[in-house]
Amino acid sequence: MLIKRISILNEFHCTGADCSFNCCRGWKVPVDHDMYMKYLNEKGLFGTLLRCSIEKKEELVAFRSTPRGCPFWGFDRLCTMQKKHGTAYMPAVCIQFPRQLYNLDFFCEETLYLACPESARLFLVSVLEQKPFDFTESDGTVSYEVNTTNDDEDFLDYLLRSRDDLVSMLKNGTPFDSMAIVDYGRGAQNACLAQSPLPCPADFTSKESFPIRFKEMNELLFNGFYHPSLRTISPFLYRLCKKYLYLFGTLRHTDPAAGERKLAALKERLYQKMPYLNDLLNRYYEYFLYTDFLDTFEDYSFSKHLLYGIAKAHMLWLFLALYASNRKQLSIDEIAKVIAVFERRAPQIEDAVKRL
Repeated sequence: MLIKRISILNEFHCTGADCSFNCCRGWKVPVDHDMYMKYLNEKGLFGTLLRCSIEKKEELVAFRSTPRGCPFWGFDRLCTMQKKHGTAYMPAVCIQFPRQLYNLDFFCEETLYLACPESARLFLVSVLEQKPFDFTESDGTVSYEVNTTNDDEDFLDYLLRSRDDLVSMLKNGTPFDSMAIVDYGRGAQNACLAQSPLPCPADFTSKESFPIRFKEMNELLFNGFYHPSLRTISPFLYRLCKKYLYLFGTLRHTDPAAGERKLAALKERLYQKMPYLNDLLNRYYEYFLYTDFLDTFEDYSFSKHLLYGIAKAHMLWLFLALYASNRKQLSIDEIAKVIAVFERRAPQIEDAVKRL
């Protein structure tokens, strides 16, 4: 099997107890089927503890949530299961995270989720040092299963070429939210529906940007992303959302034009602290293409995936701006934490993207 591994993955090492936003809390820890069966058949006190620590709701098997997070997360901020039993009883997601292991049958791509502060830090270092996100290739065997039901190799080759073209557009000055990218997505979508030849991204140009202003930002924030339960799930993100509500909540209904001006001023102040913001957002979208664009191989939804990335990048600057609003400067570690916290919740905006 051809394995393509993104450059920053080779540099990743878990920071363990020193992690600023631990992966053992803030979300459900799913248990894969093989490990679930192993837990059911485990004998003794440890087997009883395992079975008491999991719950099954419909098709999802996961560890029960506690106020602290995973029931096996110790007070030393390390996994007690790993310390006592190694990885033999750990769910696959715990062993793999934050690695994204994508088996497309014809080849595999291995990248890093930015939902981990250390992954986000490595991403930021590459941005600030202007390092490319290269893939190294090697032959080998993989233990993770195929992630797609599609066997159309020609379409997959087209997607790889399109991704390269989109990345080239970003590197040559096309903003991440350019209408050229949106128009390409719509064109490719329509071509798929009509079973006609697929277009090339480089054939699309536009000086306009896809509009995500105050109204659209509210759509994204309040249709799935923000929820009062964030107070316990992610207190850090909850505080940022509450800050947005304090600054803009009333203006949503009383004076959207004033909200638009206030949002623009908030972004301008962020530029003063992060003059490289535009480059950061473009590289963020570039990295999104490397980690998410090939999902189109499964559902053919060009517009959905490209717009989702644009929406994510816009919401990222918003949360960076909210965090930076009462700080003189931002460290790499602080920015990385904001990215990681946001990334864990970002999938919730997919339904709201349809409203755009």
